[in-house]
Amino acid sequence: MSLSINAVSRSEEGKGASRRLRHTGLVPAVIYGGDTAPVSIAFKDNELVKAVATPGFLTGLVEVSVEGKAEKVLVKALQRHPATDAMMHIDFQRVQEDKVITTRVPLTFANAAKSPGVSKQGGRLTVEAKVAQVRCLPANLPAELVVDASESQLGDIFHLSDCTLPEGVELVSLLKGEDHNQPIGRIGKAKR
Repeated sequence: MSLSINAVSRSEEGKGASRRLRHTGLVPAVIYGGDTAPVSIAFKDNELVKAVATPGFLTGLVEVSVEGKAEKVLVKALQRHPATDAMMHIDFQRVQEDKVITTRVPLTFANAAKSPGVSKQGGRLTVEAKVAQVRCLPANLPAELVVDASESQLGDIFHLSDCTLPEGVELVSLLKGEDHNQPIGRIGKAKR
């Protein structure tokens, strides 16, 4: 299920207009892509802060409603102020239900604490990649890719190919060949 957030359209564009919007508590944004012209919009700062804190907002499908018209989009860029970490601007890309999308999805390692490598052999899970790039139709976009670590031993290395892929989802790196099956985590000796 996608997250939904309300926006208002804006007509003024540029650095000065964006600065004025931010002073009134709004965050400028743009929706682009597909067969439609780009749309300049703005969000209430407090609503956008809540939305960004929601798991899956930055990596999943988001439904943006602008004056009653809803569009499914992906977050492509989120700019923050370097000192205050306040949101400065956000870019969204439209998705079409019948077009394959390429985006990043979070990786999750399940049952590592219960594995023999951690529970009996004194190892520790070290995560080397937190996201993986996938290709799929928007309806098949998973919230996360899971790696089952329940049977792992000390010294085991997890690769992209160890992810459980839902139907219709492909890992972009593996499409390039077996030599792109990069390590994403390992069970190593715990440091004392």
